[in-house]
Amino acid sequence: MTAPFDILIACAGITAAIQLSGFSVAYYLQTETFYDILGGINFLALGAYTYASGGDVDASSPRKLANLVVFSCSRLWLLLFLAWRAHERGGDARFDEVKDKFGWFLVFWIVQGIWVFCISMPTLLVLSSIESESSFSTLDIISLSAFASAVIFEIVADV
Repeated sequence: MTAPFDILIACAGITAAIQLSGFSVAYYLQTETFYDILGGINFLALGAYTYASGGDVDASSPRKLANLVVFSCSRLWLLLFLAWRAHERGGDARFDEVKDKFGWFLVFWIVQGIWVFCISMPTLLVLSSIESESSFSTLDIISLSAFASAVIFEIVADV
């Protein structure tokens, strides 16, 4: 059992490692090809790590598992959609003017890391919490329903 704060610190380290490694390779190759892919992988890595390191002994908590599944589906869809879009467009025009400028290109990767960490924070907090009750409450059902509905809306809007 790992303390929630320690899990969040580790997640920040995982995010920094993924984003800075991606930046290093991307800058060396002068490409943005895997920018969105690494953003998606970063989301999934944080969810998996936090679930595996969760704050309580019972890692099979249905509340945490449901949250992880909806979060992972949402972020997997984003990963697939952005990878498909970049492939269809033959790249990402946002990077045309900056991928050869070390500092500016690095800013894009740092901002993505901050964005991934902040967007993941609610799920990370749920998955790293120490639960006294693992059954679903009314608020859990409402929250998970809203979360799942938002994922469906996102997919429909993207298609």
